[in-house]
Amino acid sequence: MISLKKLRTVTAAAFLTVAAVAAHATPTFTVNPNSNGLATQGSIFTADSLNGVSSARISYTGTSGGAYNYTGVGYIDYTSFSLNDSGISAVITRDNFDYGIYATFTQTFSCSSFLAPGVSCAVTSITLNLWGDPGNDNTYNKATVNTNASVNTVGTQVLLGTVTEVVAGTAGINALGGAFQNINTNFNLTAAGQLFFISPNPFYQFAFSAFNNTSQGLSCNGNTNVSTGGATNGCAGSFTSVAINNESGITDFNNVPEPASLAIFGIGLMGLVSLRRRKS
Repeated sequence: MISLKKLRTVTAAAFLTVAAVAAHATPTFTVNPNSNGLATQGSIFTADSLNGVSSARISYTGTSGGAYNYTGVGYIDYTSFSLNDSGISAVITRDNFDYGIYATFTQTFSCSSFLAPGVSCAVTSITLNLWGDPGNDNTYNKATVNTNASVNTVGTQVLLGTVTEVVAGTAGINALGGAFQNINTNFNLTAAGQLFFISPNPFYQFAFSAFNNTSQGLSCNGNTNVSTGGATNGCAGSFTSVAINNESGITDFNNVPEPASLAIFGIGLMGLVSLRRRKS
């Protein structure tokens, strides 16, 4: 039989594992908005996520090896920080007042068929830059079916961080016609980013983003004639370009990719079961 002392030890280890996973669910970070010339009246604050709105144009680039390939170009306009699902006052963060936070990105996708409502795709690559906009005076140009989403910058921009690798990601158009994306990536701060995101130090290695919208935020260059089976937004029939707008979402950070967190939890429980069997 397993001894009470060893059972307590293993049980404690299992609970520590569970606690570690729970802690990874919404890890916090500390920001100094009065850095890099972004703000002067803000206060150092703690948050666990950035909230924003994204726009992107997704274009068909061809078929290879049975996969239907697409490229997306767009931006994320981060309008606020949150902690425990509550927004942090802009009086503290100064975001969207003294400065702006935004990302520009290029992605590639691989789909099992032509993109359409009900089709999901794997995110195969990403290049993303996270920027600070001193003065908050940039202009954001939403995507159309003919033009990429873009940012017209004013003055010198501050590069805070970069993303270069996809850990895991899925995106597509759901059965109701809304676009969605859930992606885990690496994340690296620049020297300027280390002055802005001041803790933890070193900062988290991974970023997690989830964005979605409704069919009203979607337009395509397909059939718009409803009487012949089309859709008013053009997302029917054969379309090769999709403009995604009003896609809202969240980005947070961690040192452990989400699948690995679940694996750690599973390993902790299996260890407890294995030791109990071995000692019985």
